Amino acid sequence: MIGPVQIELPDGSNVDLFLLRFSKDGTLLSRQTAAMAVERARSATDVYVFSHGWNNVFADAKREYTKFIQGYIAQREELGIPVPDDYRPVLIGIIWPSTWFVKQSEEGPVIAATEGADDMAEGSIEVLLDEVGDSLPAENRAALTELLDGVELLDESEARQAAGLVSGLWKDRDETSMGPPDLNQILMAWAALDGNVEPYDDDGIAGVIDENAPDSDGERFVIAGGGFDPRTILRLASVWKIKSRAGLVGRHGVGPVLADLLESTARLHLIGHSYGARVLLSAIARTKLSRSVHSLLLLQPAVNRWCFAKKVAETGRKGGYANVPERVERPIMHTFSRHDFPLHEVFHLFVRGDNLGEFNAAAIGDTDTYGALGGYGPKGVAFATRPALAAGERYELDGGIVAVDGGGVVDGEKAIGGHGDVNKPITWWLLHTLTAR
Repeated sequence: MIGPVQIELPDGSNVDLFLLRFSKDGTLLSRQTAAMAVERARSATDVYVFSHGWNNVFADAKREYTKFIQGYIAQREELGIPVPDDYRPVLIGIIWPSTWFVKQSEEGPVIAATEGADDMAEGSIEVLLDEVGDSLPAENRAALTELLDGVELLDESEARQAAGLVSGLWKDRDETSMGPPDLNQILMAWAALDGNVEPYDDDGIAGVIDENAPDSDGERFVIAGGGFDPRTILRLASVWKIKSRAGLVGRHGVGPVLADLLESTARLHLIGHSYGARVLLSAIARTKLSRSVHSLLLLQPAVNRWCFAKKVAETGRKGGYANVPERVERPIMHTFSRHDFPLHEVFHLFVRGDNLGEFNAAAIGDTDTYGALGGYGPKGVAFATRPALAAGERYELDGGIVAVDGGGVVDGEKAIGGHGDVNKPITWWLLHTLTAR
């Protein structure tokens, strides 16, 4: 449709929500609606832009945006939070293609072989193979299809071949300035996700660790026997592709829209969840903006924890989003939680960067280098950590980045109980904290 959708509020009134759809390469598809939103922003006091995470179709995103907006406004009224007499908000929701396939439970890209993964819908491996293959050169696609078709397990030689065929899907350095993982790293991550690793025995037989490899608190492992599940490499490749797509949508699509919105005098507030946080970070980092974004709230961001660093790990290079804090007026607030299984337990297996000195034996538990911002908080940059607070309690906003620990208990329940547990009073209150006048 052209123009905004209507959101009904608890008091019976309505507000407009402009939903802007983008293609896989970041092309803005809702051009007339975007023009209306930008025009509305010219007379607004505040503009809110929401960006969803993976596995959201149009209806999912609209529902989540609606719930967040309704909760945010209801909380404002409940707590008696004042707004200026001339308060004129504009609400915008980003819709980007983050769903891989729809089968029964409408699973998106699976970041971990969680419970039920062995019961994937019939034909889903073929659908995933087709989705991954459509971004590969024709020769690689044919070879991958022939290699994986009808196979339950691959041996190490076949797995190495499959890893080589899909490794080109890793092509974005936005977060850490690291290059793509080598084949040894891909195989190690693949084996770990399959549960097919064993502790490294430092006797020179099981493998070799470079003496210059970075230290890690995690136990080191080598690949055991047992074969490689072909579904796992497709999950790895799908996560890489969605990760890259989020960056493309941010740089080429959302960024120019933000630039247009900042031509107004309205305060611009950005709220992103999961890979939707990456959409917004890429938009801010890669776009020439006339002035600063007012606030940035990242809910369980699926980006590397070194993304804001001035010097990443041992590479000596800046993180891909090192310039973002200086482009945001208020401190950046983000949540992280030990209860977020995808980001706390497996992100560092799926999204490893280039080799930092290891060979054959990998630090599977190396969340220090490869951990997610939404799983562990930031590294390589000054920040303050605060526990998640109940609505109405005051946050101390120190420095440029505030990491909000959602691993505790608030009002009798886990503050952030899982990756998608981000649309609730705790997170509405974070946005109120950032937007308060």
